[in-house]
Amino acid sequence: MQRLVRDYHPSVGKTGASLAELIGGTAFFPGGSGLWRGSRSFGHLPDLFPEAPVMIIAHNFDSMRAYEKSVRRGGEAQSFFWRILLAYLSAAAIRPDRCFFTNALMGLKPGSAVGSMPAVPGYHDQCQVFLVRQIEIVNPSIIETLGQKAHSRVTKLRPVCPFVSLLHPSARELKPLPTRCALIDREAKGLRAAIDRSCDVVM
Repeated sequence: MQRLVRDYHPSVGKTGASLAELIGGTAFFPGGSGLWRGSRSFGHLPDLFPEAPVMIIAHNFDSMRAYEKSVRRGGEAQSFFWRILLAYLSAAAIRPDRCFFTNALMGLKPGSAVGSMPAVPGYHDQCQVFLVRQIEIVNPSIIETLGQKAHSRVTKLRPVCPFVSLLHPSARELKPLPTRCALIDREAKGLRAAIDRSCDVVM
């Protein structure tokens, strides 16, 4: 990441440069290791990286404030975002320890996590190059994008493995409780169908 993504807007924060500096529990890369470390704070880092995992790609990690909060509490898995994401995975019969969680854009957004990431020339291209490198390294069986922005960035890459776009877990459509379960089931069915079409996926 540090070698390929060099040009950040001055207002964009950065995550740690080593594993020891990252969030000490379950959290998306680059804020955390990108691996499932359980739902409790400061969960155990897996001994092995999952083979041919489901690669889940969101747009950007979060805000600087949220990152600092997650570092202190040792994980992200207690948030509303993760509750919905885990519900997607459960309904699609995917174990979270068979996933790698990452983002299309590196760095930490100033202010709120929503909206466009401040950028300078070269930043988006460098993040795209690094996303390609992540996919090469992770070697996923399938890519699951969260939200339209992440889907658009992955589509431009034309990855060789299958990919499917899901409603972002923080989307306002998922806030009302009466319709939430139906939306989760709908998204999970789309994910499961994409997995079933890929004969290489082993959950």
